[in-house]
Amino acid sequence: MVKLVAIVGATGLQGGSVLETLHARGKYRLRALTRNPDSKHVASLKAKYPGVEWVHADLDDTASLGKAFQGADIVFGVTQFFQKDIMERVEQGDEDAEFNQGKNIIDAAIAAGVDSIVLSSIDSMKQLSHGKYTGVLHFEGKHKVEEYLTSQLDRVKGYFIYLGFYMENFVDFSRISPEDNKTIEFTVPLKPTTKLPLVDTANDTGPVVAYILEHPEECLGTVVEASGGYYEAQDMAKAFTEVTGKPARYVQIPYDSVGSDELSQMFQGQDEFGYYGGRTDFIERNKEINHTFTTPISFWRSRGWAGPSP
Repeated sequence: MVKLVAIVGATGLQGGSVLETLHARGKYRLRALTRNPDSKHVASLKAKYPGVEWVHADLDDTASLGKAFQGADIVFGVTQFFQKDIMERVEQGDEDAEFNQGKNIIDAAIAAGVDSIVLSSIDSMKQLSHGKYTGVLHFEGKHKVEEYLTSQLDRVKGYFIYLGFYMENFVDFSRISPEDNKTIEFTVPLKPTTKLPLVDTANDTGPVVAYILEHPEECLGTVVEASGGYYEAQDMAKAFTEVTGKPARYVQIPYDSVGSDELSQMFQGQDEFGYYGGRTDFIERNKEINHTFTTPISFWRSRGWAGPSP
């Protein structure tokens, strides 16, 4: 019997990558969840991925999630802290806004009789830093969802994927140098030599989820990191020049210049304690995945991005 996979956030980077990979593999029936199945973007995805069932679901509405999960064997679950409604709730004092959405996914999946949940999560910075950095809410919320799913493993099988540091962040943290109006500067509040497990979210997420689904006994209840390995933060600037021929440099900016205590704590924690806490065992294991992970060089080559607008 062909299993049905319900994909939360199918129009986003992570869910979209899962959709693309599983559709290409042709081993599963796919149900894509979105808040707006009638949007133009979904219309384009329907044309791109024929045979996929598109349904409405809202992570704040457990009834819609329950309906969307009916008959599904597997759920890919992901939450997004940096969206307007979640941010507004956090600003109003609801630090569990993201957690509550993740809990809704789990509760609805269990109620619908889903067999397995593959959850996108991340380490707790509070735990990695031994209590020094407690305010990285978009880490803590996801990890709290993971802990909740772990508490429900007698009712549903749980699998966990941890994405590395998004390479696309370097696009967001870029500018034209004010010194020469020519050099592209990647301005990031991290030491240039800080090692990051980089990931191209749109390219690398799906193959890791596919690996989990194809190796359920091996991956059950464990974390599978999505990254091909560690690179220095400054390597993204060097790779950009190598690919484009354009002058670029890495510029370390102050932690507090990001305008958010949460992000400031995140970058400080990554400088001091490492992303993934410095774990390296995943590098060898990920060589078993039938996928070539994105490198800084291949990211810029495939991105086709020439730099920020003047």
